[in-house]
Amino acid sequence: MEGTEIKIAFSYDIQLSPSEREAVEEMSRRISKDLPRKIHDEAFMYYRFLKAREFDVDGAEKMLRQTLQWRKDGNVDQILTDYKVPEVLQNHLKNFLFGYDKEGCPVYYMPIGKKDVRGLHMSARFYDLEKSFVHLSEETAKILGQQRKKLNKYLKGVVHIYDMEGLTFGNATCKKGIETSIKILKIHQDNYPEGLKALYIINASSLFTLPFNILKSFLNSRMLSKIHVYGSEGWKEVLLELMDADQLPVFLGGTRTDPDGNPLGKTFMNQGGKISEKYYIQKSINSLEKSPGVKRITLPRASFNEVIVEIKEAGSIIEWEFETKTRDIGFGLFYKDMVGEEEKMIELVELQRLETEDFSEVGMYKCDKNGEYIILFDNSYSWIRSKEVFYRINVVKPSDHEKNLKN
Repeated sequence: MEGTEIKIAFSYDIQLSPSEREAVEEMSRRISKDLPRKIHDEAFMYYRFLKAREFDVDGAEKMLRQTLQWRKDGNVDQILTDYKVPEVLQNHLKNFLFGYDKEGCPVYYMPIGKKDVRGLHMSARFYDLEKSFVHLSEETAKILGQQRKKLNKYLKGVVHIYDMEGLTFGNATCKKGIETSIKILKIHQDNYPEGLKALYIINASSLFTLPFNILKSFLNSRMLSKIHVYGSEGWKEVLLELMDADQLPVFLGGTRTDPDGNPLGKTFMNQGGKISEKYYIQKSINSLEKSPGVKRITLPRASFNEVIVEIKEAGSIIEWEFETKTRDIGFGLFYKDMVGEEEKMIELVELQRLETEDFSEVGMYKCDKNGEYIILFDNSYSWIRSKEVFYRINVVKPSDHEKNLKN
């Protein structure tokens, strides 16, 4: 690397190899004159982007320049003062930070399983969802920086605990919810490198694998290495190794309670819950019937109907939307597999009865294999009523799905 000799000084004690320090200095030579604002610790910023690209200077420079342009286009530097988060999102995003781990890193708790995903998307435009999450990311980065300065040491990033308890089929497969999550995660991954120390996903059921199989394909290996998934057991011991017991609320395995002794920590933690309809800015009540491309089937009592979906490219996404005119309907997704000469039906989405009188059910599933997939509408449990079902099904190729998200 050629150019003017530059000596880099970090605000925190970070151990670098000679080649890593040289890479930081080279980044400074390439970028410093183009920085649009005063950065508190330029060296540390270069280090974060270099680490995210395995100290490939060209890759790190490209990533940082894209972030600087993203910040300029979105006025991100002024978002904490210039953007007012809508009330419904203020309530949705408040009280995530609840303590610090043993190293001093901020710890955030998000009750993902109990969030009203449908209500959220009926109460806010994506523009506000994106802006509000960037607002939260900037607040988080500010708190992390203050903590580093206060402790005068390098902290690896923030810790997130995502609690999947209460996750429903509707939330797990919600098309808008999954696509919003992908966009938000990519914003964080691309523009806040090394801001995450670890993400602990707890109480993950089989339903969790449905969105996670889609989400993880958009995350890089470094981000994925920081994600730790637990079912209903084993995570309390891990969290107690991470945090002191008096920092953890009782329901997470610690000893901390509300002032009145409530173990749920409702005074200092976000516990999710349904969003009031007073915030709704859009409606989707029985809107599917007259929509383009919709098909109708009538299921007599004690009957079912199979819709065959041919997948020609592994990694494709099956998108569905359906509703009934009366009461509920059974729904499930299966894969037709050949074991030797025997045909076998593999259940991918567990058959369950869904209420769709008020809102159509909109979901998606990532297909790991090509072949025949079968969507089952089931009315076999009803011995009295027939059901009228309106539905449409779409198959999106992997490349088209990425383009759709970018647009």
